[in-house]
Amino acid sequence: MNTYRNYIFDLYGTLLDIHTDEQSKELWKIMRDFYNVYGCEWKQKTLKDAFFLYDAGERQRLTVLTGVKRPEIKIESVFARLLFEGGEHHSCSLTIAGSDIDTLRKQYKTDIDGVLSRVADSEWAAAAANLFRTASREYVRPYQNTMDTLKALKDKGCRLYLLSNAQKIFTMPEIEAFGLQDILDKIYISSDYGLMKPEKAFLDKLMSEEGLNAKETVMVGNEIESDVSIAIKCGIHSICLNTFGLKKKELSKRIDAILKAENAPDELSPAVIRSGDIGELVKV
Repeated sequence: MNTYRNYIFDLYGTLLDIHTDEQSKELWKIMRDFYNVYGCEWKQKTLKDAFFLYDAGERQRLTVLTGVKRPEIKIESVFARLLFEGGEHHSCSLTIAGSDIDTLRKQYKTDIDGVLSRVADSEWAAAAANLFRTASREYVRPYQNTMDTLKALKDKGCRLYLLSNAQKIFTMPEIEAFGLQDILDKIYISSDYGLMKPEKAFLDKLMSEEGLNAKETVMVGNEIESDVSIAIKCGIHSICLNTFGLKKKELSKRIDAILKAENAPDELSPAVIRSGDIGELVKV
């Protein structure tokens, strides 16, 4: 395996092992009760359905505005919409962003975008989002050799970056819980940029802002259609970690499909760590 000066890592399935269940009945019971506190009387299933509907709607709207095929929203806007749209409402004197809920509901009728923006940027939206995340998350933890590998690469003088399809409001607390922010040189999260891997512009932005030489840089991730694909689009090497335990035939089939779709030269065929053990990066 080649050695590189710059390593760009995916997060979930690469550095952190995570499992969430956003279909959980218990999750939507918790969220229903949360919204009820703020005067919004959702039914459990209706709230769940509205969440996914609003999420899809926000993405579609962003695609229309930007032309990006794989847009990324800020999920706080969805939680804000759920406060005002759908369900029955009762009077509530609690405040968000300096205004009581009843006043915000009146303002919403004439200034939807303005009120949504205020609420989405508020501490309330951060609390709603992280309640959702912690209630839907079964576990999150570094893979066995994640921390030792990152430290070993750092000791070699390598620069380490993160390029993640994720919601910053969810992801930064999980990054900080394990001290990853102290090891990584820079963190790029899709919700900050309005687009997701494998959109070429996402990795291009990292490469440009950090002044990276493509020949000295490698993308490391577990998602063939995301991490390997974006590396090929940007002309850099990639390393595929088989953390999901795909069988050799399936792994090869999916890699071949991406190489064909991108008309990739042989030199950009990814290196594969079939064991999924990130520790093999430093066993050279």
